[in-house]
Amino acid sequence: MQSFSDSILYSYAQIFFSNRRWFGAAVLAATFVTPQLGILALLGVIISNITATVLKFDTEKIRSGFYGFNGILFGAAAAFYFEITPFILLLVLIFIVITFFISAVLENYMAVAFNLPGLSLPFIIALYIFIIFLANYDFINPGYVTLSLVKTTSVLPFIVSEYLRALSLIIFQPDVISGLIIAGALLFFSRVLFLLSILAFALNLFFLNLILPDMPEAYLILFAFNSILTAFALGGSLIIPSGKSFVLVIIAVLMVVIMTGFFIKLFTGTNFPILVLPFNFIVLSTLYSLKFRKENTNLVLLYFKPGSPEENYYQHQRRKSRFEKFRFLFPELPFFGEWFIPQGFEGQHTHKDDWKYAWDFTVVDEKKSEHSGDGKELSDYYCYKLPVAAPLDGEVVKIVDGIPDNKIGDVYLEKNWGNTIILKHEYGLFSSLSHLLSGSFKVKEGEKINKGQIIAQCGSSGRSPVPHLHFQFQTTDKLGDKTFKFPFAHYIERSDDGFILRTFDYPVENTKVQNVEVHKQMKSAFNFRFGDRLKFNCKAGEKDFIEEWEVKVNMNNELYIESSRNATAGIYVTDKVLYFTNYQGKKDTALYHFSLISMSVPFSYHEKLQWSDVYSVDQFNLGVVRYFSELFLFYKSYISAEGKFIFSDSNNVEEITFCSTIEVRGSSLFSFYHRNYSGEVIIGSNGIIKKFNMKSGNKLLFSAIDAREEERSK
Repeated sequence: MQSFSDSILYSYAQIFFSNRRWFGAAVLAATFVTPQLGILALLGVIISNITATVLKFDTEKIRSGFYGFNGILFGAAAAFYFEITPFILLLVLIFIVITFFISAVLENYMAVAFNLPGLSLPFIIALYIFIIFLANYDFINPGYVTLSLVKTTSVLPFIVSEYLRALSLIIFQPDVISGLIIAGALLFFSRVLFLLSILAFALNLFFLNLILPDMPEAYLILFAFNSILTAFALGGSLIIPSGKSFVLVIIAVLMVVIMTGFFIKLFTGTNFPILVLPFNFIVLSTLYSLKFRKENTNLVLLYFKPGSPEENYYQHQRRKSRFEKFRFLFPELPFFGEWFIPQGFEGQHTHKDDWKYAWDFTVVDEKKSEHSGDGKELSDYYCYKLPVAAPLDGEVVKIVDGIPDNKIGDVYLEKNWGNTIILKHEYGLFSSLSHLLSGSFKVKEGEKINKGQIIAQCGSSGRSPVPHLHFQFQTTDKLGDKTFKFPFAHYIERSDDGFILRTFDYPVENTKVQNVEVHKQMKSAFNFRFGDRLKFNCKAGEKDFIEEWEVKVNMNNELYIESSRNATAGIYVTDKVLYFTNYQGKKDTALYHFSLISMSVPFSYHEKLQWSDVYSVDQFNLGVVRYFSELFLFYKSYISAEGKFIFSDSNNVEEITFCSTIEVRGSSLFSFYHRNYSGEVIIGSNGIIKKFNMKSGNKLLFSAIDAREEERSK
């Protein structure tokens, strides 16, 4: 029953690109300002969703309103254009089912063939078929359509009442009261959409007076609601809000005015209403044309499950900050233990021009000396003869061997690369490792190798005055080819006060680095796998409850955790780090708090290891401050949130504890806003998440303990 009521409310919400049940309820209420229209619209969504359910269509799509909103539009339009008699009612019910099938076919075809939404095209097609079919009868009377073409009496200024009527006629309501309900819901749901509705209406008036000054006033609303819907789609619902999407809205409204004028002339003398044809035409053609760009710049098509424009913006910015540097391959440093980088990108000695994206690696002691004793012998150098490993799975495509090591201080310029191995990886990426020890190769040309497999030993051959390893990525198997800038997936950098986890980054000169070594206890706790189940005894304020989690997989083969309290959190698990990607649900669950304080977690353990991550602003309850800041979102986001994490000392040597500090702060106009949160997660010796908590200042917001752990303690 809950799922069916959801499908109705979400269907109403989808008309305005919303994903909120309450917004759907507001639109539903707005349709009943004119009860007969409201009843037919409600019948439209009920019959559509029942048909989809009986025919076993995807339950999640039904619940989301995917199949229902075209039924709403058809039912409302039928009552709007025709007097509802028993005969017409029977036909309407039949055509609602037809609308559903057209919707199912067209939505699927548009998605598969063009990767585009069907929008309200199914409703338009079904209504045109309905109008043509009714031409067989001569006793059909018009409905409310005449009311929409005359100026209604209102205490509001003409421009305001016309704006509200434009909003209400999106759902075929010829009344400003419906417009007031929708405008209020828009403002509460999305400041971006509310501003876009006003902008589109104003631009529509300007362009209409500029290029079609003689257009009858009765058509103003037709131009207006097409402009508003187009602005919704291209300004923030199907394109990530930005300065460029704002400019795109201006251009799109001009195109809407032109296309609406075209359709008015085209349909003159016919019984076909224009409806939302201009909106569908402009939006679909614009979205499709944008897919052929070479670069997205900051005009980015929506590429994940939509929310409000603000949520889309925050989600995109967070993904960009967190995963923009992520690549399709996960290379590791080509050695074991901690090494030093005496020369990095654009180094002062040899890493210049086409060869600037390369690293030299060596080993140093605590005094940063590369050798013991006086360093006159090769064997004095700590890195000499140490094993060298493959950074990725691949194939050995070239080996250069037989070049002797140099005496300390000498170089061999004729074969300056020295003994070298070149490995071929996926996607056309190659890696080259040079100055290796002659005769130390553990593999042969043509041999398949695995990441981390020992392939040779470090030497001092070629242009190498002292033992070291030269490493570079490149795009061919040519010895000494130009370098290619490609990051290492995960590594640990030593800092003055501990260690720092780097993700898809480039090690810098004069730093000590090492690979992330998997810690059994950490991986056992955070390597969530399909089917895993967890259970926690929780406390939020004075409220105690039990919450259960289950790890599931969605249609895109992506892992997520589902809470027993109607919440989900997406997770992305690499071989070395866990990332929480998104959270959906109320902000009072254990899963919500855990996803915040464990936004990213390495499967490693180093005392005082630190790392950082960024958050979406919408993940926090910020109240009116966030709402006001979103009025400027097309220009800039004035609120940001960042988290810092560190493994801390624990009195219990068998437990691992990491702490998080989350800072939410405003800038410029909102620099007064600042809020801190802190969290702690404790991993038991048995590799389970033993307990976790979250605080705001000194106030405990939430705490949870593993149910099994609590039972054992009793």
